[in-house]
Amino acid sequence: MSGRGEATRQQLLDAAEGVFAERGYARATTKEIAKAAGVSEGTIYRHFADKQQLFQAVFIDRNAANSAAITQLPDLAGKKTVRENLLFLIHAIEDVEANVAPLQAAMSSDAELAAALFSSAGPARAEMPGVAPLEPLARYLEAEQKLGRVRADVDVARAAFALFAIPFAAVMTGRMARAAGVPGDVDMVGAVDVVLKGIE
Repeated sequence: MSGRGEATRQQLLDAAEGVFAERGYARATTKEIAKAAGVSEGTIYRHFADKQQLFQAVFIDRNAANSAAITQLPDLAGKKTVRENLLFLIHAIEDVEANVAPLQAAMSSDAELAAALFSSAGPARAEMPGVAPLEPLARYLEAEQKLGRVRADVDVARAAFALFAIPFAAVMTGRMARAAGVPGDVDMVGAVDVVLKGIE
């Protein structure tokens, strides 16, 4: 794809993210997305087969940083401290989750869309939250277990789930608190430390 074509594709992704977040998947139209991107509606179909493929591309694009951080985590075993490595991951997930939460809401309100996205994602499933991200985190904890930095009796799959839930809960709590106009800061570092006390 040419530089200009890639720039147009990114422009469409950015516009689509805003429209999907504001209107939801079902009510968003390719006409609205094209208008927001400043292009003709036909331009969308030169880059994406349909609205569903465009949504999938937006979702994966916005989770790229999340995917990279998770995928690389097992390689960090034995480097820095377990706490530093986990905090790096937690903050990476929090940053991305804050941006993709509206897209997740749009997807979760349409079961047919969610099923289609996950069944057609193939290798890209690892980039879609809730499908494969727990596996690399569990592998990281298992690697640290072999190095003696995580207790031998810890169920790494359950520990991975507990750790992965922290940034999602923090983002959701913060979003709801802001909507209600009340303080809603969550002590993610403290929550990680509680889990670490149980596994180190």
